[in-house]
Amino acid sequence: MSVESAVVLSAPNSRAARDHLSESVGSPQTIAPLPRVCALLAELTAQQATDAVQLARLIQSDPVLAGELMRVANSPALRPRTAIVSLQQAVSWLGVAEVRNIAMAVMLRGEVFVAPGHEPESEELWREAWLAALWAKEIARERRKHVESAFLAALMHRTGAALALKILSSFEFERRMGLDADIFGNLVVEFEPAFGRLLMNNWLLPKDVQDAASDWRNYRESNHSDLAGTVHAAHLLATHTLHPQLLGDEMVIESPVFEQLGVFPDDRRRLLAKCEQVRALAGM
Repeated sequence: MSVESAVVLSAPNSRAARDHLSESVGSPQTIAPLPRVCALLAELTAQQATDAVQLARLIQSDPVLAGELMRVANSPALRPRTAIVSLQQAVSWLGVAEVRNIAMAVMLRGEVFVAPGHEPESEELWREAWLAALWAKEIARERRKHVESAFLAALMHRTGAALALKILSSFEFERRMGLDADIFGNLVVEFEPAFGRLLMNNWLLPKDVQDAASDWRNYRESNHSDLAGTVHAAHLLATHTLHPQLLGDEMVIESPVFEQLGVFPDDRRRLLAKCEQVRALAGM
């Protein structure tokens, strides 16, 4: 949206934007349902015997997902000695759980982390979510705890902000108005918890995942404090990966969340040593 074609809303007029967000929170039907590919993948992977051929056929229907699976399978951190050249090979090599995780990430990015006119903010939120999910998986493996749920909880932990950003972006476009940057940011922060819960509830995600993704900032007070702490720690590692000049190694290592999780200082350093590996998996 160009400066010339938009009228910047002053603080008193921000009420209309807040009302629009409140109406959206109260109308679950305005939130996109779980993407079809994810729903079908969940059905297929719930079967006792999952056929790699069937999974590959389903994934082939979505070129973006297929491309991302091939990229991850051939990334330096995961690739076998010989290059993977087919989707069926990629599915077999990565495994069902990893395929499901990547599919959820790709679909989530396309459905939620899209805000015309606010692409840099939306991309920053996506990078935080994607990196945190990868770091959460590393933490879960280190602790041998929450291995299945940590990735998903961390992946979802910025969806509320992304959804609020997307809806406000549409509001600006429809009204041909531009919100003051501070007002815009404050509204995203205000509505982040409600939109995050709404999306996860609509997508029928497990309760522990919803709680951890919503409560990560105040993880000690969460009903699922251990998983929420894992998401908090993953967020710190994601921020360090993106902005090491703002959050250095020692600041991460000394964070009290790792003490609560029972991750000792040497283990924390071993986690940080995986930074380049996580970057490669993320495609950054």
